[in-house]
Amino acid sequence: MSERQTYRRTYIKEWRQKKGLSLRRLAERLEAAPGGDLLISHTSIGRIEKGQQPYSQPILEAIAEALGVSASMLLEVNPDKDGDVIDLTIRLNKASPELRQQAVHVLEALLQANGPRR
Repeated sequence: MSERQTYRRTYIKEWRQKKGLSLRRLAERLEAAPGGDLLISHTSIGRIEKGQQPYSQPILEAIAEALGVSASMLLEVNPDKDGDVIDLTIRLNKASPELRQQAVHVLEALLQANGPRR
């Protein structure tokens, strides 16, 4: 009996679930053109999520776009663990420079008041 090859871990499933999407709904967002063929099937997405199928850079980027995150986030960021911080970062990236600077000052003051950095 042969072992299944395991591919690199991704956080596609966690991001998909955070966005409240089923595998089918995510696949539908990956149509090559509106009403056209799917870029990838929901079954293939499920296998990628489980590490049972490799992904390509174009597929990873399309999934990221459909989920509203970057491709690197799908590989590096677990939204279940870091979701609140990521949500704030995304919001701050859309804010004015002045608001971002205020937020940085507030966070630095909070962190300084609660002990040294690691």
